[in-house]
Parts: sequence; structure tokens; C-alpha cells
Amino acid sequence: MTYVEIDADGWRFQPRVAAVFTSDDHVLLQAALDGDFWVLPGGRIQPLELTAQALVRTMRWEIGQGVTVQRLLWVTEHVTRISGQPFHELGFYYAVDLPEGSPFMDLTRDHAGLERGRELLLRWFRFSDLANLRVFPEFLRTGMEDLPESPRHIVHGELAGRAP
Repeated sequence: MTYVEIDADGWRFQPRVAAVFTSDDHVLLQAALDGDFWVLPGGRIQPLELTAQALVRTMRWEIGQGVTVQRLLWVTEHVTRISGQPFHELGFYYAVDLPEGSPFMDLTRDHAGLERGRELLLRWFRFSDLANLRVFPEFLRTGMEDLPESPRHIVHGELAGRAP
């Protein structure tokens, strides 16, 4: 599979899409494959693929469900270091609905998914519990309480605003 990403001269750039599933003051998060933290379900973009299309494809692969993309909430630029390497991620975060009757709507239990051949753990968290949770990007700790009506641009990360 070919994705839109650049690795050059010791730095990395990649766009990412993410699904913001909410229900009764809860948000669905997945355990990160490469760390002890939580993220929104999502994935990378293929060449010539629109971000909303990428999100529908990714959710079909990861949770085995068709989803309905509603509106763009945030466009984020996360500029940091990962394993010592400068990393710039451009993120597109959409409000997304699960299909009616989806087993993923059960807020009382964990759910399984699959990413790159590895099992995923998905869990619903109360918005009020995010402040004490290791979740990335960090703005989600407070951002879920008041979802924007129109898209917001958020720049964050330890290298934001300066060259690597």
C-alpha cells in the first residue's frame, strides 16, 4: 500500500485522518500501537485520496464498519520528535457517525479492531476523564467538551514554530 508521506534528510512528514466518534459525553479512543497512550481511530492517506474518503476506507479496514463522515472539526499540525527524528503530521479530524445498530455503540465494554495486521483495543471514555488520561494529541483533553461548529486550525508540539 502506498501512502502520502515524505522521509527526507532526517525528518518525516505525513498527513493523517482521524474519526471523532461521540455518544452521551463519551469519545471512542484506541490504544496506540506504538506506545502507552490513546489516540482517535484513524490512519494515513493514499495518493489522490480525499481526506473524508481516506477516513471511510480506514474505518472499514480497522473496525469493519462503514461510517458516515459529518463535518471537519480540526486541522492540526503536530510538529515534534519521534525517536529523535523531527516529525510533522498534518491531521484532519472529522465528526463521524457509526451505522445504526453498530456493536461499537456499546459504551460499557472494550471493542476490537485491526490495524496493519495487529489487534486494536478501542474503548469509550467520558469527556471528563480525558484530563487525566494520556491521550494524543493533547488538546483532546479539553477539546471534546466543546466541539467547534466550524473547522479550527491547531498547531501543537515541541517543535511547533521553529525549524528542526
